[in-house]
Amino acid sequence: MRNLYYAKVLFAAFLGTTVAASQPLDEAKVFEWWDSGMIDSDEAQEILTQLEEDNQQEACLLAEVYALESCASPELKRKAKKDNSRPNLVPHGYIEWRGRTDSLGHLESQHAELRLNFYRYSLRLGSQSLLTYKNAGSEAHLGQVSTKELHSTIPLDTLWGTTAIYPLGMFRIGGLLDTAKTTRASIGLTANRELEIIAAYWHHSHPATRISETSEFHPADNFSAERHSVSAQFKGDWGNFTAWWIPKNGADLPLMKIQLLHRERTVFATIAWKADAYAHGKQLPQESHLSSTIARSRFWGSQTFSATAADSWRSKFALSARTIIPLEGDTSKTRFKATTESGPQHLRGGASATCLQAEERCRRNDLALKISSTWNIAGGASPAVQRLREQLAFTGKIRARHTRGQGFAPPLYEAGAAYSIDAFNSAGVAVAIPKGSPARELQIRNTAEVGTDFLQLSLTVTFRRTAETPLHPLHAAMRAKVMF
Repeated sequence: MRNLYYAKVLFAAFLGTTVAASQPLDEAKVFEWWDSGMIDSDEAQEILTQLEEDNQQEACLLAEVYALESCASPELKRKAKKDNSRPNLVPHGYIEWRGRTDSLGHLESQHAELRLNFYRYSLRLGSQSLLTYKNAGSEAHLGQVSTKELHSTIPLDTLWGTTAIYPLGMFRIGGLLDTAKTTRASIGLTANRELEIIAAYWHHSHPATRISETSEFHPADNFSAERHSVSAQFKGDWGNFTAWWIPKNGADLPLMKIQLLHRERTVFATIAWKADAYAHGKQLPQESHLSSTIARSRFWGSQTFSATAADSWRSKFALSARTIIPLEGDTSKTRFKATTESGPQHLRGGASATCLQAEERCRRNDLALKISSTWNIAGGASPAVQRLREQLAFTGKIRARHTRGQGFAPPLYEAGAAYSIDAFNSAGVAVAIPKGSPARELQIRNTAEVGTDFLQLSLTVTFRRTAETPLHPLHAAMRAKVMF
């Protein structure tokens, strides 16, 4: 039996785990990484918070750095397309509620929102109260303005006030005024529909945020009396780059965010490369709204290289790396991951090997294997039939961690099945044994989505049973949406 145990572990070490398909990120995926130990509770909370705030792009960025998993985020748009259709004079919209519970069944967080669209106006009430007007490239917002309204690649805090953007040929002029007397003036330039530049000047009503010498995050710490800052933002097909300076801060670094990406198709394969990073010094603009780990890090980022063969099996190989350098000290935390997958959809296998602590010469490693099988039960060529296509999927996974000098830890086993009718109706269940034996710990993760053109409901919940505790909910995320 002991030889069989090590044979399974070595098999996992040789084959590893598959690269996650670039599917939209949701709470179920975050719970899976959290439950398996690939991300810790703080990292999971950061991703879940971005999902609750409907910031899918930033949530994907966090997921790619923390879990080293590919994630489908909204594509970079060089310029918003003009909508030449006539405005709808019939009021329409939705009411949505999202909630998340802890292991005691108590609500950790909840967001409610009413969205009403009429003519060129839209009204949001709830977690964000905002009245918006858009017409032919111009837009105006009144209420709680934030990241999307100011077209910022860096997440911004919520500001009570008004902001407007007006196009003048290839330029776009904007302004902001909030109730705390924070002002912002911006000018944007779109050159040949390939490069968008936005420059902004801020007059802050509060001083900069300081990250203290103990690496604790103090949003209200009065570190500098400087109340001015300037930012520049560049966007294109190559990615985006943003720098936000607080003048007269000596040698302190500005807040910078960069995303670079390249994708090229050849006769034999598709080559893709992507890099994301944040860098800053001890001061941050008060209006920035960074996740706590990013705020405590001088450098925070990742990069991924992948090659996908142009064959019927869509074989793929990828290398990913992440580096986090704390603000206090130069000790970096680095992680590497190599993944491969191949096979038809009916029987597709993959492997991965993750160096969890590269700064310690890969003393701890995660090795895993995953096999999946997907079957399309019904479908056709017409779009109406494809929308109702039924799909059945099965997955199996084994993961083992190895620590140099200590050997292998008990492996994690997981098996799951999922059934979907369309994008709004699906159900899935996964059973995991994290510590090698169901008597020690057992986890059951359930997902369900039910929806029509009027009502959409979803629930994701993980149950856990250990030798000391009976079966109980570990964490759950719920959503209800009514459209009218």
